[in-house]
Amino acid sequence: MDIVTFEDEWAGLRAEAQTRMRLNGAGPAAGGGGPDLKSSAARKRSAIAALEQHVEPDTQAAGKVMDETSEAAAKGFHDWATGAGINEALKGWRASVKSLQSRLAAEKTALSATHRLLTGADLQLGGQFALLKPSGVDQPYPSRISEH
Repeated sequence: MDIVTFEDEWAGLRAEAQTRMRLNGAGPAAGGGGPDLKSSAARKRSAIAALEQHVEPDTQAAGKVMDETSEAAAKGFHDWATGAGINEALKGWRASVKSLQSRLAAEKTALSATHRLLTGADLQLGGQFALLKPSGVDQPYPSRISEH
């Protein structure tokens, strides 16, 4: 049986990570290009609507049901250690629900901002080609972000 030291294992893991990580390109290390960046405004709007209409309200409702049920149980056991334990668990539950709701709100905000970010980047890059624009043509390089 071979004995592997920490240094040997660490060196192997570092070498493996370095072969998989390329900071100077987006394509795979073996050559070829990666997938094209695509953005779908319709899909982002659909995801935002799902978050607003279903996921966020359902998360809030599930949190309230657990609160009500746990509060009733804690009241029933108020003179027992079980009641105190339920109250402690309820504090953790409330913190988890609040954290999840904050995360969902952040994801919704990020989805909303993505279209503006990509459109702005596309327009900025298109503006850099203004010097190459043939005379008499208003927009030789139209944005196609919203088409995908």
